[in-house]
Amino acid sequence: MRGVPALDATAMHSMEDLHKRCEEKGVKLVFSHVNEQPYKTMEKSGFIDKVGKDNFRQHIDDALEWASELSKENKSEV
Repeated sequence: MRGVPALDATAMHSMEDLHKRCEEKGVKLVFSHVNEQPYKTMEKSGFIDKVGKDNFRQHIDDALEWASELSKENKSEV
């Protein structure tokens, strides 16, 4: 999300909808490089707590590695 300098209420609503649809399908969201303003907006709305703070990563490589770990965990649960 490094190309996203800010989130407004409409964008935050869309993020909430995306999270809900992903959750219904058992899909985890993982974010990388969330800028300061969007992060604060997500934090204030409670979105970070819903998604899980561990799913917010500083760098894309870390996010991809984390997503791979989540995928392995998911496969072992099935």
